[in-house]
Amino acid sequence: MLRVCMALSDSEKQRVKRLLGHFCEQRAALHIGESVSLSYAVNGNKVTLIETRPFFVDPGMLNHIKVAQFEYSPTSLIWTLYWYDRKNRRQPYPTGRNRDELEKLLAEVEADPTGIFWD
Repeated sequence: MLRVCMALSDSEKQRVKRLLGHFCEQRAALHIGESVSLSYAVNGNKVTLIETRPFFVDPGMLNHIKVAQFEYSPTSLIWTLYWYDRKNRRQPYPTGRNRDELEKLLAEVEADPTGIFWD
């Protein structure tokens, strides 16, 4: 079965830019003095949160770690939250609170009650 990935609407892209841009700036402020940054990438209706930090063994090389992914459904107008396991496989967020508004899902990632997003 072929899945077609619809792009976000312009208004939803602006919302993502505002919310995730602010989120990444806030998280970066927690790591002042460290070489850790947070960014996001939009691909179709998916937004991936990415942490970048130097490799432990070779600090001259950067490691890009997928932290979370938010997937938007234009038919139901809701977002779904996913996390990445240690083999970089996308998994549904396990608490049952994985489908909602982007703001609520970002707050869930920030709070990280399961300990799967942040070390």
